[in-house]
Amino acid sequence: MRLLTKWIAGTLTLALVLGMVGCATQRRPESQPNLRPRTQTQPITYRTPNAVPNVTNLRVANNAADAVTRLKEIDSAYVFLTDRTAYVAVVLEKDYRAGLTGRLKSKVTKQVKRSDPSVRTVYVSANPDFVSRMRDYARDVQQGRPIAGLIDNFRKMIQRTFPTAR
Repeated sequence: MRLLTKWIAGTLTLALVLGMVGCATQRRPESQPNLRPRTQTQPITYRTPNAVPNVTNLRVANNAADAVTRLKEIDSAYVFLTDRTAYVAVVLEKDYRAGLTGRLKSKVTKQVKRSDPSVRTVYVSANPDFVSRMRDYARDVQQGRPIAGLIDNFRKMIQRTFPTAR
């Protein structure tokens, strides 16, 4: 009798569990009347502070470098142009003590834009490492080495020297 009671209790429990699982209704998410379906996709642009600048059409701008060198505060300059952006490395005169001030950067920018009116953005640096690399790149170009091999290294150098350049 005890065995029969356990068997009946087990069977009823199993039937009850299967009945609950089998008859459970599927819950659907409630409709959200305030949301409209998207009919058109729009591209999303992310700007990161360390984005690598787009460097194409890299060329040495000797005319711009000569124009910058005419400033009394500048001893020598190296200028590279990429599309409408100029990157300028300057060596200051030994007697000039003020450093690369905003005023001097503005004067350099004006000289570069006068020499090439297509330039819209000018980045100027007197960082010795930047000047050295720009000097090396200019020498490589003058010696006839292809610029295509320099572009990746130039892009990385610009990213380090001018982290906000795009």
